[in-house]
Amino acid sequence: MGFIESLNKIGVEIPLAKTQLYQEIESHRSFFEKMGLSSKIKTDFDLFSYEIIYRGLLTQNQIENIYEGFLNQHYDLLDYLNYDEKQKMFNNDIAGVLETAPHFQDLQSQVMIYIPYLEPFVNQRYTHDYQMLLLKQHREYIQNFKVNLHTPIDMYGYSIFRTGFSSLENVYEDQRHICFYFDPLKTIYIFKKDNHEFLNKVIIQDDKAQCEVRIEDIQKIAYDIENYLYLDCLETLKDLEYISLKNYKKIIKKYK
Repeated sequence: MGFIESLNKIGVEIPLAKTQLYQEIESHRSFFEKMGLSSKIKTDFDLFSYEIIYRGLLTQNQIENIYEGFLNQHYDLLDYLNYDEKQKMFNNDIAGVLETAPHFQDLQSQVMIYIPYLEPFVNQRYTHDYQMLLLKQHREYIQNFKVNLHTPIDMYGYSIFRTGFSSLENVYEDQRHICFYFDPLKTIYIFKKDNHEFLNKVIIQDDKAQCEVRIEDIQKIAYDIENYLYLDCLETLKDLEYISLKNYKKIIKKYK
């Protein structure tokens, strides 16, 4: 049994359904089904993919709700304003949402993406061309557009997991691999850097762990694992009380 397998054997596997992210996503299940997403969250990677869509859905709903409020509040004034004046007012209303919502710039189109399962031109409508939201063809397009778990990746690539749409934290990277950490599951995920193939995962805490996890400690653990510094990694896990002394002794026998 290898080092990672030994750690995973003593590690506590936290059920996906016990994470707050899973529960938040499931509470919005009806919205996902309207988008054509009916698949269950069965794996860690299902959860990570759902999160990206979920974060975008929250922003889309916020902008649409603000837009409805904008029309209701200013309906008697809109006929007297030109397009630029209306757009400026609406931009002011959504400024707070755009400031705090996760987003990134699509390098090809140079558009800021706030809804990562929709194309750049649709994102542009939501943030810079509010009158397009009025058009029948826009509403039909949104209603008929079907999303699957890979839609954001197909549109914008795996780098989307490095943006604010994902809770995954990049804790190590070299020419070969990239390691992400997801705190609710206390797990490091190792991928090939060139093609994003999943290689392995490492559970970093056993059932005796009581300590708070610090990201700098996870970075050191990932570094040690990726550079085959298994004794150093074990010492760190023991000293930080991520694993018990009993489990430490059980594993270290293989590396003395």
